[in-house]
Amino acid sequence: MKRSLPFLHQSRIALGLSTLLFLPSRPVMANSYRIPQEEIRCDVLVVGGGLAGVATAYEGLLAGKSVCLTEITDWVGGQISSQGTSALDERDSQRSLLLYSRGYLELRERIEEHYDRLNPGDCWVSEACFFPYDGHEILLEMLEDAAERGEGELNWFPSTVVKELDVSGSLIQGAIAIQHTPTEGAPPLNILPLSQTIEDWYRYEDSPEFNKRVIRFVAGSPPETETPTPTNPTRKLGWVVVDATETGELMAIADIPYRLGIDPRSHLEPTSSSEAGDPYCTQGFTYTFAMEMTEDPQVHEEPAFYDRYQPTTAMSYRD
Repeated sequence: MKRSLPFLHQSRIALGLSTLLFLPSRPVMANSYRIPQEEIRCDVLVVGGGLAGVATAYEGLLAGKSVCLTEITDWVGGQISSQGTSALDERDSQRSLLLYSRGYLELRERIEEHYDRLNPGDCWVSEACFFPYDGHEILLEMLEDAAERGEGELNWFPSTVVKELDVSGSLIQGAIAIQHTPTEGAPPLNILPLSQTIEDWYRYEDSPEFNKRVIRFVAGSPPETETPTPTNPTRKLGWVVVDATETGELMAIADIPYRLGIDPRSHLEPTSSSEAGDPYCTQGFTYTFAMEMTEDPQVHEEPAFYDRYQPTTAMSYRD
């Protein structure tokens, strides 16, 4: 059964999706499926190249797996690159003990080696601040080196979105993706606001601005006969599919359960801010913008909705 994403899922979700999850059946959402131009096999398919997606790909490569990493933009790193907030968000307790994963520790070390210091701009918002384009380059080099050390294989697909999933019973058999590149004479990628281009990226047809390449991702190993069950969730398909998108897009396509909020403090989450967990505490959205100090004061009209949202909003700035 082919399940499609004709629109973006607006929920903010963070949860891994693998072929071991048992998916409820539901009807196909769209019939615009197009024959892929290329089929690529991999042991791990990571959809979304933010920090979570990069961390997943990093560990897969060190384990000697072939990893396909897709990202809607043309940079890896998410927050520390394409989103323009290249300041590592760390807690004092974590920093004092260096209580980080090996990949994160390597990222900090590489940033410090690149600039000969961890905070080249003397930024006050974090002890580790840097330029967004360096965040992308450093992370990509980390993945390439991890593939060499672990004898894995990195397949990097920038400017790529997953449109459909092939689901058989309760397992993901394949994923259909669309990669876009600018047409001749069109503006470079990511010049226009995301809201003006994202619908085009999810259409199979070429457009005046973008050429499209349709790719089908499938398991790196042929599927075995035994099928996992809820009481025996043994991996038999030979691959794992991970949803590391910013909006939980694969969950929208597969229509599977998910969880929001903060996990309880445990040996797995020793620095969690909640002992019991809190399903209503989620990460807020951050909007970055530049401000200019002018000689003459500027008068701004206070919007009508300001009082409603002001108590839940925090603003920071730097010179």
